[in-house]
Amino acid sequence: MRIGFSIPKKRIRKAVQRNRVRRLLREAWRLQKHELYRLIPRGQQLHLFFVFTGTEAFSLDAAMLAVARINGKLARIINPPAP
Repeated sequence: MRIGFSIPKKRIRKAVQRNRVRRLLREAWRLQKHELYRLIPRGQQLHLFFVFTGTEAFSLDAAMLAVARINGKLARIINPPAP
């Protein structure tokens, strides 16, 4: 699995703030990626790229919540519920 993060300069002007958001998102992903890894079938890959669309920096708790929400949506896409 490969992952990327983009925080546009248009949204957050200061590099220090952009780097902090990127670090928080990476940490939130690192802590929660294992839940998604176990759903990916053997021999398949998943490439993800997150684009930050907010206008303000946020906390680790908000990053964890955002990544958890994304993981839930991806889990439903990878393993759709049986009808």
